[in-house]
Amino acid sequence: MKALLFGLLITGTAVFLAASGADAVVWQPIGFGTMGDSTRFRVFVDTETIQSFGGKVRFWQGHVFYEEQSLPSGAAFVRVSISRVVDCDERADTNLEAIFYGPGGDIVDKYGTRGAMQFSPVKPDTLSEAVLNYVCDYVRKKG
Repeated sequence: MKALLFGLLITGTAVFLAASGADAVVWQPIGFGTMGDSTRFRVFVDTETIQSFGGKVRFWQGHVFYEEQSLPSGAAFVRVSISRVVDCDERADTNLEAIFYGPGGDIVDKYGTRGAMQFSPVKPDTLSEAVLNYVCDYVRKKG
């Protein structure tokens, strides 16, 4: 069973890396997450999309799931790319857009926010904090 899960993770990661929409994508692994129902996923940040503006940082974050997930519409997905913004000083974040990819790499759903960005505080000792720390440190090191 562990070998099967590992194989699915590697396959999902390869699909995630190969099927991204950007020309030059460098997905940096950040960690593993678990949702409330014990669903596991791996989290990445695309370092080529990290952009700093006015004390905030915009980037694309990706999730690759160990198993197929279902949307309310019934569509199955295995990967999500999320356009995000973090405020490094306020330690807050928000999502701008999400694109859901099916097992074959096709887009099965997407959404975007409208209006002003609404930031939420990032909780300490979470995967969201690990992502925030990574992108904020990345920007500081790039100068």
